[in-house]
Amino acid sequence: MTDLTKMTVAELKQYLSENRSDDDKFSEALQELLRREPNPVIYSKDMPLAEQERIFMEKIAKP
Repeated sequence: MTDLTKMTVAELKQYLSENRSDDDKFSEALQELLRREPNPVIYSKDMPLAEQERIFMEKIAKP
């Protein structure tokens, strides 16, 4: 098991990119990444899946 808490933000983003098809790994890494955000943005649970994916991919692409 990978210790996500010891990864840098860049490492987490790489991990997300590499594990985007593994729902469990992706979800855990995304939660860790979002925990580190000092001012989280809350999104509507009714947001279309395509919009969610676009937002996640933008966040992963940011350095």
